[in-house]
Amino acid sequence: MSKTLDLRDIQGNIVRAYGRYGFPHARYFLFHIHEAVAGRRFLAALHPRVTTSERWRHAWEDDHGNLPAPPPVTLNIALTWQGLRVLDLPTETLSQFPREFIDGMAPRKHILTDTGPSGHRHWDPVWRAPIEKAPGRDIHVLVTLNAQMQPDGTPVPELEEMTDWLRDLGAGDGMTLLTGHNKDGSGDYQQGGARLVPRGDGTMMIDAQEHFGFEDGIGNPVFAGQYPPQVEARRVKGRGKIMPDQTWAPLATGEFLIGHVDESQQIPFSTRPPRFMFNGTFLAFRKLHENVGLFHGYIDKQAAIYADVHGVPQEEARLTLKAKMVGRWPNGVPLMAAPTYADMLRFDAAWSDIPAIRNKSGARTTAEQARLDAWNEQMINFKYRDDQVGVSCPISAHIRRGNMRDMLDPRIASANPRDRTGSALTNRRRILRRGLPYGAFEPDNTDDRTERGVIFVAICANLFRQFEFVLQQWMNYGLDLNAGNDTCPLLGYHQPGSKFMIQADPEGEDTPWVMNELPQFIETRGGEYFFVPSLNTLNMIALGVVDPT
Repeated sequence: MSKTLDLRDIQGNIVRAYGRYGFPHARYFLFHIHEAVAGRRFLAALHPRVTTSERWRHAWEDDHGNLPAPPPVTLNIALTWQGLRVLDLPTETLSQFPREFIDGMAPRKHILTDTGPSGHRHWDPVWRAPIEKAPGRDIHVLVTLNAQMQPDGTPVPELEEMTDWLRDLGAGDGMTLLTGHNKDGSGDYQQGGARLVPRGDGTMMIDAQEHFGFEDGIGNPVFAGQYPPQVEARRVKGRGKIMPDQTWAPLATGEFLIGHVDESQQIPFSTRPPRFMFNGTFLAFRKLHENVGLFHGYIDKQAAIYADVHGVPQEEARLTLKAKMVGRWPNGVPLMAAPTYADMLRFDAAWSDIPAIRNKSGARTTAEQARLDAWNEQMINFKYRDDQVGVSCPISAHIRRGNMRDMLDPRIASANPRDRTGSALTNRRRILRRGLPYGAFEPDNTDDRTERGVIFVAICANLFRQFEFVLQQWMNYGLDLNAGNDTCPLLGYHQPGSKFMIQADPEGEDTPWVMNELPQFIETRGGEYFFVPSLNTLNMIALGVVDPT
């Protein structure tokens, strides 16, 4: 039975990855509240404009013709624990929040490996100021705007109108719009934006590639109630949880929305009053700088050696090494569907009609949509049981570390499907990713002082069990992978001597390939933990009527 959620009470960025719905432009604003009355007045003004999870007209929805059109600009709100404290919430309510949320992101730097080049002294001023105890610079409120684009790729004019309105609202008595989103201290918001490419008819379209050149955002989880039943049935394959009978099912709602049953079949503890956290969730915001020049330079050097040893062209070597590090070819095709360069070429030939279908500006035919759905299933519907050693997709590849699927099943090797437990040990570690790239897309620019990277936004019901665990244990440790102290080759913290191993078939004649001395490809430039309240809770806070009894 499909789960029904009160979508009017749930903020829209929980259910939707806006970029996939045609919102390529984003702006992230941070505010400081000087006194509670002003903060409540600020939230009361925002509340009517908050974008909920109510259904929109979209090709994914079977009844999209009867649904309202999406807004030109979305608006969503989240608050830090310090922000809730300044808003004069009852001590009983504040004290019962999870420890990691109360701490905030900065004090948990050793869990998150925010050391070395990712250390706080390298963070942008807006994130660094609270750590340095600068007066009036604590971060209390995050407001995010996501905007649709005009045919030429520029944001719809409503984005600038909403920005001006927010600036005016944040300039009122008792509020400050925080600045310092760039290294030089400039900028009163953080810009984010998807890569845009020509469609071929004079208009622009969204391309999901990030600055390293990989298609991103493919494997976001699906949870119960997120989609209508018909849409859920299509999208759950590869994105949900693996059942013991090897079918796919949506993850429990409580893994992402507080107050609902989670994968442990429990409703987790919530602060008082009991409904305060209901339909809310937590958000981890990370600004991640990408060293694009360093990445491509390292790949070129490694590829020259690989090409010489294996007798293959340099371009084949480059693409192969990049794919093995990530677990997907740059165009998004998973190694589990195309393990080798030759397999990838055959795969692309077999699906050569897909680019035209994806890029079509008008409505797709039923046959075209069915073909696109089949291709999408190839992108995401796979398991690791047939690749337990990591011959097709290396054990330490980025996507394999981020979502282990059935790899942790203690009975994965059993020939009897009834013995297997599916992805039970992975299901409690999933996160929703809702970020976008930032900075200009200049692939030939090798200057790593250039401001570019990813605004990484993780949404989950438990920051410690989900976000922090994945980053600390799966991305930056190898115990669950039998990989020792090796870290993720892309996102991991790389100390001197770090390596990445590409497994070889133990029954073949090839030997494993080791990529030595991995440099630091990604560096943290700031971040914080936020609580994303429901619309009902946001109204309670704005009215000052939070009563824990």
